[in-house]
Formats: sequence, C-alpha cells, structure tokens
Amino acid sequence: MNIEVRDPLSLLPYQNGMVVSPLEEGAASGQSNLDTQQRAIVIGDVVPIVFGRRVTVGDIDIGGVFVSPGATEGRYENDGTTNELTVNLELVLSEGELPALELRDVFQRACRVGTWVQTYDQRAGSFTAGNFITVVEGKETWQCPYYCGTSGTYDNMTTLAYENSHADGDQTWSRQVHCFVREGMQVTRIIDDTYGPSNNLIDLALYLIRESSRLPEDMLDLTAMEAAANFTDTNGFFYNGIFNYSTNLEDWLQKMAKGFLLRLSDNNGKKGFRPALPINNDNTLKTTAVTWLFDFTEEHLLPDGFEIQYIPLADRKPITAEVLWRQQPDNDIGIIRTALVGFSGEATDGPFEQYDLSEFCTSEDHAVKIGMFYVARRKYITHMLRIRVKPDAYNTTLSLGDLVHVLLRRETDVEQVSHHNYLYEIDRINKTISGAVEFDLTHFPINENGASIVALAVNAATGAGYSLATGREDFECDEAGRSEDTTPLADVGGNLPGLPASSNFISTVIGDVLASPEGESNDGDGNPPDPFGTPPQPTIGGASDPITFGDELTLGSICEGMSNNWYVVDGSGNVLRTASGVDAFTIAAQDAGRFVYAEGCCPDPGSTSGVTCNKSNTLGPIGGDDAFWGYRPGAGQYEITWLGLYTAVIGAAAAPGGVAIYASPSYDGGSCSGTSTTLWYSYTNTSGDVINTQWRSGSGCSSSTMAFAKMYWRPTGGAAQQIYP
Repeated sequence: MNIEVRDPLSLLPYQNGMVVSPLEEGAASGQSNLDTQQRAIVIGDVVPIVFGRRVTVGDIDIGGVFVSPGATEGRYENDGTTNELTVNLELVLSEGELPALELRDVFQRACRVGTWVQTYDQRAGSFTAGNFITVVEGKETWQCPYYCGTSGTYDNMTTLAYENSHADGDQTWSRQVHCFVREGMQVTRIIDDTYGPSNNLIDLALYLIRESSRLPEDMLDLTAMEAAANFTDTNGFFYNGIFNYSTNLEDWLQKMAKGFLLRLSDNNGKKGFRPALPINNDNTLKTTAVTWLFDFTEEHLLPDGFEIQYIPLADRKPITAEVLWRQQPDNDIGIIRTALVGFSGEATDGPFEQYDLSEFCTSEDHAVKIGMFYVARRKYITHMLRIRVKPDAYNTTLSLGDLVHVLLRRETDVEQVSHHNYLYEIDRINKTISGAVEFDLTHFPINENGASIVALAVNAATGAGYSLATGREDFECDEAGRSEDTTPLADVGGNLPGLPASSNFISTVIGDVLASPEGESNDGDGNPPDPFGTPPQPTIGGASDPITFGDELTLGSICEGMSNNWYVVDGSGNVLRTASGVDAFTIAAQDAGRFVYAEGCCPDPGSTSGVTCNKSNTLGPIGGDDAFWGYRPGAGQYEITWLGLYTAVIGAAAAPGGVAIYASPSYDGGSCSGTSTTLWYSYTNTSGDVINTQWRSGSGCSSSTMAFAKMYWRPTGGAAQQIYP
C-alpha cells in the first residue's frame, strides 16, 4: 500500500508568495537609532555581516550601510583636576575583512568626533579595559560602567577602537557610535572573480551557503548563480545591509529572492537562483513574446490528471503597495523612505500592503519594481493548475521556473468545443514511484502579442526620482573639517600581552578516548570505525626475527571452528605457494626472500560459501634482507643472470656486500652432455657468518638446468642493479 501526501493546490498561491499574509505594521527594519545608549555586545550575540558596495547609477550614488557597532570592551578615566572624561571603546564592526573606513564616515551620536583606528583578525587599538574614575573635589563624579569587559581574540572580524574626551558634566559620553560603511565585507565576486566588496545578493548567498556547509560545492548550480548575479547587477537590484540575526538559511534565501525578482531553482538536485520573469540575452526584462519549453495536451494527461484552483476574488482585489526603502546620502545618516506603487486609478484610497525592503534596498527604482511585481501578479494571475502526466523526455528537461503551454480540448456540448489554453510557470515537480510526473503550475498571463503582462508592468515602473533632505541644518558638533576628510582609518591593533592564543580556548578530549583503531582512519565522513563492526585480524605466531627457514608458523584463533589457509607470495603479491586447512605451516628454503600471510576462516551461515575469511598480518622477507631467492625481484632487489653456455670457469664473480657466486666444475660451450655441473653461492649474513650453499646441480647444460639460471640479491638499503654479467 502506498500512502501519498500532497499539499492542497489552494495553498500554492500562498507558498509561492503571490498572496501574502496580512502584515503587521511596524518600524522599518533598516532604521537606525541615533541618540541612544552605546550598545554592549553580550557573549553569544551574532557577529554582524556588513555587506554592500556604494556605486554610481546614472548620476545618483546608491548603496552603503549605516552601522551601529556594539562594544566588547571599554576604558573610562578622568582627569584628577579638570574631571575631563576620556572614553575608549573596542567595537566589532563585521565578520570578515572590510576595507578601511574614511574619517568622514565615523560618528558618535550624529557628530563626527573622536579618534579611530581599524584592523582585521585582531583587537584594534592598545588600551587596557577598566574603570579608572576618581573623585574630584567640587565636581560631579562620573557614573561609568564598572564591568568593562575582558579582552579576547577577534578571529575573522573587522574591529574598531574609538577614543574621545568629554568635558566635565558632558553626558553625551555614553551615546552610541555609528559608521557609514561604503564598502562592506570582501568576498570573491562571482561576476568578475575578483576579491573585494560586493553588493550582489548571489555573492552573499554563496558565502552563507559555504560558511554554513549547508550544501556541498558540487550541489551548487554555479551557472545559474552567475546568470542570476548578472541579472540583478544589470537591473540595479543591489544588497546593502547588515545580516545580524540567526535564521533558517533556506527561509532567508526564499525571502531575499523575492526582493530581487529571483526565485530559488533546483536543476537535477543542484540549488541555484533564476530570474522570476523572462529576460533577454542582455539580462534586461523581456517585453516581447515569450517562449516556452513544452506543450502539454490530452495525450500526456493520465486519468483524473487535471485539477484547477481559482484564486478568490478577495485575494485579487487591487491594492497599493507601500514599499519601504533606504535613501542613503553620501555624507549623512540614511533616511527611510516609502514608495506607493499601484496601477493608475486603482486602490488610491487603499487597501494598502506594506513591503519592507529597507534592510537592504537603497534605490527607489529597485523598490518600485519589486512593489509593482507584487501588485501586477495579484491583479493578473487568476488560477493554479495541477496536472498528472505520463513519463516522457520532460522528466529530465523541465525544472522549476520553466514556462510550459497547456492546451486541452474542452467539450461542453456535442456541437460546442472550446479549449483550455494557457501558459504556466512550473512551481513544483513531484515524481512518483509509478513513474507518473505531477506538475504544480501557476498561471503566466500574457497579452495578445505573447509578452508577459507582469514583466511589462515591472519594466514600466520607475521611481519619482526625488531625494529628500535629512532635515539637519548644520554640522556644528563635527570636529573641524571632518565632514570632507576622506583619510582612511589607520590599521592599528594586536592582542594584548599575555593573552592566550585562540586555540587555548578550545576544549578537546584528552587521551585516546576517540582514537581510531590501529590501521584505521577518521577521514571521510568523520565517524570513527565501529569496533563491533570491524572484522578481527588473526595474528601469526612462531616466527623468528627475522622469519627464516624451518620456522613453524601458527595462527591465533579468532573464532570456534576456524580453519587456516597459508600463502607464500613474491614482492609483487603474486601467490607462489599455498597450503589450505593446516594448523601449522613450515617455512622452506625455497621460500627465501618471499613473504607469508594466512587467512583465518570462520563459520558464517549468512555467507554463500558458509565461511568468512579474515586476513592476518604479513611477515617477510623470509631469511631477512640479506637472503638470495629464486624468483624475479621487485624494486630494490639484485639480479644475477647467465644468458648462455659458459666456456670458462666462473669463479668468485664480484658482488656487493662481499658476496661471491661460482660454478664448478668448468665446461665449454660445446656439447656438455654428461657433465655434472653444480652452482653454488657464498655470502656473509648479518651475523657475520660465511654461508656456502648449493643452489642447483644437474647433468648437461640445457636451458632447464644452467643456460638461463637466475639468482637475486637484495642488500639492506641497496638500490636495484644488475650484478653479473
């Protein structure tokens, strides 16, 4: 029995954002509180990501982020005579590395005052935190914090240090400091592959995905990502904001995509973004006839494979969108603006729906186009469709966001035939176990020329182009010349003396509690091997050191009823001798220079052979590194070869390590029939003993006895070479 659970089609308008839930009105998320107490950072607070880049579009400068950094440390000290107060603050500006701020862009409350320095990956400034307030006779005692923070490390953070002095009685000492960041955190931009500040949402999304390890690199559709980045860049949809709250990354990506005319895409399991409206090759909105990828007809539909859901008229009622955005002057605090977006003559008195883009949007055109996207979709999209079709080539060719054409014959009377004839955008694809494919589709309205009506409306929407004054008449509280001073802040900083390295704040398990079993690794998925699931390894016993001729080997038992198989192999692993089903195995002279291992085979009812065999450790070379052996050697072994019949006595042929090789008696190259020939070798072993051993003998000198006799030598640490001839 198969149980299939599907979302009702009526939920799709809400899931794809076409119909939004009623919003609670509130203050703009991008607003800044200027005249407030200095904020202190608490352990566990989110380190903000300041992301943005000020650029010129036409003749208008847009972008940048107004930041109110929190303090981690403070120093408060007064003059013993005048009672003048000096305040030092350590401030965390952003995660990552930011270019140096300019002196004109740093404030305390609304005034450009104080001394500032900036650095990255360490503590800015050099002051020591603490309260050093003393009582001055006849003066009011400063009420400064007594707990002023303890120093720490600032890995991968941009930090600031601020210092300012306040006359006796000046209560502005505790006010918040602010910074206007023209160029935010530096990343490698996807469009130009350059390391630097960015205002492209795709760069921020890729940074967050990679830093959170949300998806492996091979699951990212970088081609789609780059196309989406070019689209937002061409159309002036820029991100200039502070990401300073914890949230579900998938939800955040979905939310942000809507503010940039993007949608998340899934192409063969790879995640990416794609434009929510059709575009031209130059990444501008397409206002001519659109194309689609597939035509669905009655031939494709399965029985009961058609379901339609019309959007209630209440959810299609005309509205005016109130879009909040942030006007960012070049030399002052940003202003939250409201753009009213709607169709001419419709909903002039409401209803109104608020869309807050002030967190990241600093362009009126950007705000207006997003507002029109919501208004136009609400007006022109009439229904949703779910079709269930037979498997075909489209199983792999269609993806989320693609356009398809559905043309179905509709017969309401014998003589009356009509058609269901619409374009749709794919919102969801469900592939069933049976092979049938289910598509959830959103109506894609077009005009008589085949152009997207929503794209036409969005393309035509432009801002009024008015810049509002800040309402501030003078800058009398600024220090002289600061409003125009573009000097970058000095890079000054370093961790305080005696502060432990950041690694000292990391607790680790002491000892070998999590150590891997010998020969195993924790690489790969990071999980140590489970000892209960690891086959035991039998161990060979009875061997000399080094293993040599005559050793009688045994194999340690790992189970009841174990049988043993023995293998003698050469240096390349080729099996030269075996012995099956024996408990003890004796090393023979012919095994010199070779290696030996065994298998312990245990009864296993679950195996097709009835046993499971586990390999033992390997011993060798047999006879040690100073042994001769009679098989072709691997790397590091010496070879002595006779390639023909000899006409002279071979006596004491020189070899490394004092080894001599000789044959006796002499014979010539003619007929050696009946000649008894014996080949000997002589060498000094590692114990200093001179060993003379008969190698082989026989009558005659056929190739089987002498003509192609070979012997090999491997001295300890020696290099491969031919010894003789």
